Amino acid sequence: MALKRSWSTWPVEFFGQTGSWNHAGRQFEINLSSRYRAEMATYRTWLISGCIGLLLGITWNIWQGVLIYEESQIIEGELERVRQLDHLVIAEAKNEGIDLSEGALKRLSSEVDLANQLLEKRTFSWTTFLTELEQAIPPRLSLTSIHLDQAGKTVQLTGTATNLEEVTAFTVGLQNHATFKNPVLAQHRVGSSGMVEFDVTVQYRQPGV
Repeated sequence: MALKRSWSTWPVEFFGQTGSWNHAGRQFEINLSSRYRAEMATYRTWLISGCIGLLLGITWNIWQGVLIYEESQIIEGELERVRQLDHLVIAEAKNEGIDLSEGALKRLSSEVDLANQLLEKRTFSWTTFLTELEQAIPPRLSLTSIHLDQAGKTVQLTGTATNLEEVTAFTVGLQNHATFKNPVLAQHRVGSSGMVEFDVTVQYRQPGV
């Protein structure tokens, strides 16, 4: 009789204990939902500002890239127009019998340089040159030869002097003169007659050229 009673009351006792467990378990529930933290607001603001700044920087770079591309297209169009004009000029020159090839242009440059040198020689005044040179020659120094290069700008002077001090005074006089510059004493030696023989190279600036 006692056994039957225990078996009949077992479900009631079991569910009653389960209910008490559930009731006790509610005391240990943990709320995992987010809650407001004041200290995180500053970090969130900085993060949003950084994202906005990054987006603006990307937009600026894209805009600059577009502008550079447009400028490159304009420059390319101008270059193409210049090439077309070059081809047109070359074609017209060929029709007129004028050679505008690269080799011909190089020869033309050499011919222009030669023509300039000839013009400089034609306008070179020996009277003016000797007058200017005489002003820089010391009393006890004499010149035996004067040699000019093809352009008439570099002068090589050969002469004799009683001593080396006269040669030094001659180079100093050339340096201080308005139409001469950069005198260089190439060599000097004492000759058999006891006179100092010398060679001086100097740059000549022709007046009016």
